[in-house]
Amino acid sequence: MKTWLSLLGGLIIGITLSYFLLDYNGWTIYQTGMNGEVTNTINELDFNLITNAFLIVAATSIVIYAVLTLIEKKTGEL
Repeated sequence: MKTWLSLLGGLIIGITLSYFLLDYNGWTIYQTGMNGEVTNTINELDFNLITNAFLIVAATSIVIYAVLTLIEKKTGEL
């Protein structure tokens, strides 16, 4: 139960933090034809954003799991 709760909480908090703290710098490439008209548009993903968002989600999941473990140990000692 503790594992699922930490994963779910890590996803929710991590994605929220990633949305507000990280900037999305995706590339848009326009290919133009002979007369200057746009013939093709290519959108690329920002892999630094994806990697950093994954690390934030993993870190928040680990922190939540550690906090839940500490709370469990403290309540067990009482």
